[in-house]
Amino acid sequence: MIKAIDNLKNDIKDYLVKKGCRLKNLRKLLNLNFTDVTGRTYAVGEYDLPYITAKITKYPDYIALYDEKNNYRRTDKTCVSFYNYDVAFDGLLGIYNAIYYDVDELKSFYRDRFTGVKYFIAPDYSLCGDINHIENLHRLFRARIASVWLTLELNAMVIPNITYSEPKIFPNMLDGMENCEVVAFSTKGLRNNEKYLDTMKNALKYTVDNLKKLRTIMIYTLSKNDEKIRSWFDYAVQHGIKLIIPDNRSRNLVLQEV
Repeated sequence: MIKAIDNLKNDIKDYLVKKGCRLKNLRKLLNLNFTDVTGRTYAVGEYDLPYITAKITKYPDYIALYDEKNNYRRTDKTCVSFYNYDVAFDGLLGIYNAIYYDVDELKSFYRDRFTGVKYFIAPDYSLCGDINHIENLHRLFRARIASVWLTLELNAMVIPNITYSEPKIFPNMLDGMENCEVVAFSTKGLRNNEKYLDTMKNALKYTVDNLKKLRTIMIYTLSKNDEKIRSWFDYAVQHGIKLIIPDNRSRNLVLQEV
């Protein structure tokens, strides 16, 4: 009897496949849930990074960190960023895993957490110069998946975050961003570190030279010295790019100008 039932199940599966029907849970069984996101955009570049775009006229005036939930709605134009340590938003119960494993409870958690948020800076999955290049590429991919999901699920504007570790990543970091008019940079960790600052300036130059539609750069910084921060982005200014430095809680806590 059991054998007969198994045979019937197999016959049904064969029938569905022949009819061109996909088994309802096949994507879940193969851990391909992320294709629900990638299937709603298209792939660009050598590593098929998901396409994203950003065009806005009203810019954020305040940047809240992911762990500052009480500041998500500080102003009508508050932007939520992910300039925390990765474990805050990319742990076992992180945004990417919620999407990758199609965990409905987790996705509902993030929808509820971000209710009413109109602006995001794309999740900042840290790239590092001393780890495998493939891991840095995968972190770019995770950021894109999360960005597209936030855009589609929350109807929010997600501003691409320029993430880099070394020049080796430059040729790929902008793939899929060709039509972006605004991007974000963070200056955290650049103070008193000439090597990182030089890398940032090189990433900035590459971004300005290659994103032909770029009009604005939004900067997250802890420094109160706007003049100094703007000097770091002088190459962008020389090419007609507008700089915006929204306020943030951490900046207000810095007592000494840097």
